[in-house]
Amino acid sequence: MFGAGILSGLLGVGSGALKVIALDKIMRIPFKVSTTTSNFMIGVTAAASVGLYLKRGYINPGLGMPVVLGVLVGAFLGARILPGMKTRTLRGAFGALIAILATEMVYHGLTGKL
Repeated sequence: MFGAGILSGLLGVGSGALKVIALDKIMRIPFKVSTTTSNFMIGVTAAASVGLYLKRGYINPGLGMPVVLGVLVGAFLGARILPGMKTRTLRGAFGALIAILATEMVYHGLTGKL
């Protein structure tokens, strides 16, 4: 996880993608557990920092509230849908997402455009 954090900082990507791969392939944790564990770790990190950002005035509560509501609705729907989904479908969707991320990184690296 330390390495995932370093790579995400160097590459400018979220470390969740790297954490899922590490948990799934290296630690051999089931894929559904890997994705939910990674999501939980990201949530804990975000929860720890949001108080600091609010205190310093970096977050506009009026703009942040719709995001919070969207996250809550998505989390509840995801928790209801995940048990019934096939792991193969989830792996395919995750693989496609990683491929898109990698393609964008290579494109932006070659062109220098953000």
